[in-house]
Amino acid sequence: MTLIQTLASHVRPHTDDIALALIATLLVIFGDTINDLVRKLVRPQPMWIRVGVFIALCTFGYGALSVWLTPVLDSYLRTLSAGMFLSVVIGSFVAVGFMAERYHSR
Repeated sequence: MTLIQTLASHVRPHTDDIALALIATLLVIFGDTINDLVRKLVRPQPMWIRVGVFIALCTFGYGALSVWLTPVLDSYLRTLSAGMFLSVVIGSFVAVGFMAERYHSR
């Protein structure tokens, strides 16, 4: 067994956690943008509608995205070979890190 296969075999049991971490981090990074867009869309509405929309967005919207997208990403990651799996996981975390730094430093 190569070093890559050994490392992948230690990381693969955590694929569901990796998928959740990536999805949750992306939602945190882009949550402000999503909230701003929704805020502009509901601005003309009465306050009780605006509050209801944001309750729905934050509780059900972001929760549903996490629940639905995590298994999709998890399933995709599990189809990859050892080398591709490690490359995609490491590359994804590096990309998310760069996105977070660039997005929140503007």
